[in-house]
Amino acid sequence: MLIDKYFKEQKFVAFYAEKLHISANYLNILCKRNLKISATKLIHQRVCLEAKRLLQTTGFSIKEIAFEMGFTDHAHFSNFFKNQTGLSPTGFWEQL
Repeated sequence: MLIDKYFKEQKFVAFYAEKLHISANYLNILCKRNLKISATKLIHQRVCLEAKRLLQTTGFSIKEIAFEMGFTDHAHFSNFFKNQTGLSPTGFWEQL
């Protein structure tokens, strides 16, 4: 629930661990044990899911989506998106 609430503003495991009053390392251990992925990967998946939704359902530019997702630079967002999906935001949008 915390990721759903804060993923646009907070992309670091330490933030969520602090909210849960546990260490970032322990949060990673719990995520790997229960979800089979790291906490960082879980956060990144949520960010990517929302970015895909915005690309599919809005007329927002990539720059607008980047800022909506909490990125200060659309190039950083594009690199993040490509690392997560294998496609640039433009490439993803063109496949729709």
